[in-house]
Order: sequence, then C-alpha cells, then structure tokens
Amino acid sequence: MAFPQELAIVIQKEMEKLDLKQVKIISDNITNKYRNESGKNRSLINKEIEALVYSAVRMPATYEAVSSVLDQTKKLYSKECKSLLDVGAGTGAATWAACNYFNIEKIVCLEKEAAMEKIGRKYMREGHRAIQQAEWYSQDLINMEIEEKYDMVISSYVLNEMTGSAGKTVISKLWNCADKLLVIIEPGTPKGFDVIKYAREQLLNLGAHIVAPCPHEQECRIKSDDWCHFTCRVQRSKLHKLIKNADVPYEDEKYSYIVFAKEKVDNEGVRILRHPQIAKGRIDLEICGKNENKKIRITKKNKELFKKARKVKCGDMIK
Repeated sequence: MAFPQELAIVIQKEMEKLDLKQVKIISDNITNKYRNESGKNRSLINKEIEALVYSAVRMPATYEAVSSVLDQTKKLYSKECKSLLDVGAGTGAATWAACNYFNIEKIVCLEKEAAMEKIGRKYMREGHRAIQQAEWYSQDLINMEIEEKYDMVISSYVLNEMTGSAGKTVISKLWNCADKLLVIIEPGTPKGFDVIKYAREQLLNLGAHIVAPCPHEQECRIKSDDWCHFTCRVQRSKLHKLIKNADVPYEDEKYSYIVFAKEKVDNEGVRILRHPQIAKGRIDLEICGKNENKKIRITKKNKELFKKARKVKCGDMIK
C-alpha cells in the first residue's frame, strides 16, 4: 500500500527545516536506544526533534507493516469497523493505515510520549475528516482503564517494550475493549514473536478466535529455535535514503502479528511461512495448515494449485 501522499508531503516539509547532519545523528541515537534500551520501561523519545526524525525514518515501515496485516485480515473478515483505538500510536502510522482498509468514523490514539503525540496531531491535520478529529490521550498502558469499546483495537510495536507480566495485563485490557477485532503487531524477531505467541495462548484461553495468520487454533507448532514472521517491502523516499546513507531504493520490514476476533471466522487454508522456492516445473512451499506444518512441492501436474502457487508470496494464504 502506497504511503499517503499528503503524509509524505508534511513530513518532508517538517524535515526540510532541520540540518541533515543533525538528523543523521539523531536517527542513529534513536536506533541505538531501541536496540539497547527497549523493554526497560524507559522513555525512548522525549524531544520533538526526535519524534520528527523518528516519523521520517519509521512511519513508512510501520504503515506498510500494518497495511500488510490489515490486507490479510480483510481477506478473511468481512465485517466493517467504524471505531478505532490505536494503542501506543506513536506519530499515527497505524491509524493512517487502518483508515485505508476500514470506514473509520471515530479514532482514539493513546500515546504516552508528549513529543510523539504533538507530531502525530500535526500530521493528522492533513488527513480526512475522521483522522483530523482523532482524539489523543496520554496513557500509561499498564495502569490505564478503558471503559469504552471500539470495533477495532490496534497495538503495533508496543508490547515488546514492556517487562515482566505487564504485557499480559495490557493484552487482557485491550481484548476487553475490542468489540470486534484486536490486531497485535510486533517486530519480526524472536523477541517480537515471543510476544505474539504468549498473546495467542492467553487470548485463546479467554475465548478469542484467530483471524490471521494462523489457520488453526491449536497450540502453535513453531519450534523454539524458530519464529513466525513475514516481510513487506517499503519504498524509500529520497529523504529516507539520505538519512540512512542508503543506495537501495527500498528496505524490507520484518514483522510478526496476530489478529483476533470476537466471533469465529472461516480461516481454513494454508499459510505460506517462507518465500516460495521456484524452479522449472515445480514450486516448493513451507506451510502452516490446520493439522500440521510441512514442506510441500507443487508441480504442473496439479494445474489449478500450481497456478495459485505461482502468484503467492510469504504470508499469503491458499484456500
């Protein structure tokens, strides 16, 4: 999904006010903070200039990851969502993505960092009416109390930053305020997948139903030395390439996710877990199915399935 033009323009305008050399230093500092201090209950971004740089570097990738997840969700979940709770909203990437897939009329964003909220609010003035009217609240997710329910709740790149039992406490709260869907997205790392895995177990025990990516609700079969993750390609802007000293016009964002619904959905099929291996006359796939995970080989002898397999990528489902 292409990054919203109006959002790209306002980010570009804000970044043009800054010195590129300073921006590069701040970008490197942010990367180091998230790599070394994430999960220690520390404030990682508390200056407006840091939030600006963060938005230029991370918003496109977060937007693309959330879009990829919601694209898979819409293929399996047909109901409309009119209200959205964006938890750990940052500068608002998940909200922008959600509004491309659902006719959202009411938006509430929770973000504890004032600098991130300020930049997110500024950007949302460029969106359509519902985005412009988004309500922002500064919330400590662990101690928050949410009485209202929302059709869809999105938590993106948040839970992996929490320690101990805090994540499980927050997951229960998010599930309680989700009226239809709860979407959880984390980095496509072993640690990120650990969050997804315990959220999966926790919420299935509370009666949740999985929409995606799992085509079953049995115990997760991914082994302890592996992790379930997917990849989306993010086109780099000229600005992004300058900040990152990059020549390649794209980057690949790895993410893990799970989407829960209050009601059972038809998600039977097989999920492609790795990039298809294509050779002459055959395609090898690693799949997660209803009863097992396995590697399969599809040949031209099965014309219909071979035709489908030629079009799939990692993360897709074959019905």
